[in-house]
Amino acid sequence: MYKEDVLQGVVNPLNMTLFNGQEWVFQQDSAPAHKTKMTQEWLRRNLLTLISTENWPSGSPDLNPLDCKLWAVLKDRTCQKHHSNLESLKKSLVKVAAEILLETVCVVAAQWLECHKACVEAGGGHFE
Repeated sequence: MYKEDVLQGVVNPLNMTLFNGQEWVFQQDSAPAHKTKMTQEWLRRNLLTLISTENWPSGSPDLNPLDCKLWAVLKDRTCQKHHSNLESLKKSLVKVAAEILLETVCVVAAQWLECHKACVEAGGGHFE
């Protein structure tokens, strides 16, 4: 039941905090905790739109803009200074995340859409 509590407490609030109740797609990756049967079932029951692990080519950086673009921005900006403890790192991550412009997120989302279309056109194979 613990995993379901975490999912309920973290994933569900995203709908109101990040997306203001608008429709959105949950992009699944292949992290071991995300691939469990219980997690996949919870996501299917609780999310309107889900790209499940079996439908996501997680090894493609072009199809994973959050990990490959936005996390890179967070890492670069957060690590510009040395953090002597975990609390300092957490505060810096929160501050930097709040400073990422919506326009940056929109550009990343648009790039994802174009890459996704190219992947579909290539039948899931290699594309440039």
